[in-house]
Amino acid sequence: MKKSKRFEPIQDIASNSADELSRAMAEAGRRVADLEGQLEQLKGYRDEYVRNSSAAGGAMDAVKLQNYRSFLDRLGEALRQHVRNLDAARAEYEKRRAKWSEKRAEAESLGRVVERFRSEERHAAERREQREGDDAAMRIALAARGETGNR
Repeated sequence: MKKSKRFEPIQDIASNSADELSRAMAEAGRRVADLEGQLEQLKGYRDEYVRNSSAAGGAMDAVKLQNYRSFLDRLGEALRQHVRNLDAARAEYEKRRAKWSEKRAEAESLGRVVERFRSEERHAAERREQREGDDAAMRIALAARGETGNR
């Protein structure tokens, strides 16, 4: 069996694995983008709430002030939790990107090896054909010389 044929399944496996990792990386990237969008929405909501409360003006009684601060604290905690989730999603994306990059490089390297083997096999076949052609020409020439020598 030719070397290129032996390595093709290995190269296919690496290539398929790189494709799967690429899909996983894209999924992780979408998750990061979604979380970034949600974070911006939360920040916008908080900023709007603060603006509206400030614009309403007037004095706040103690209960309203306590409720206002409590709500802002909960909103702040939600933002911090969301940032932690976003950081974790970014770390997961980077992990998947690194795995994909490694597997892609492996698949490309195996592809180059398979192509080099194919090229060597083609050259060997061409040399063999040339040798066979030369041998046939030599046999014809010897046979022709032998016929003229017998006359």
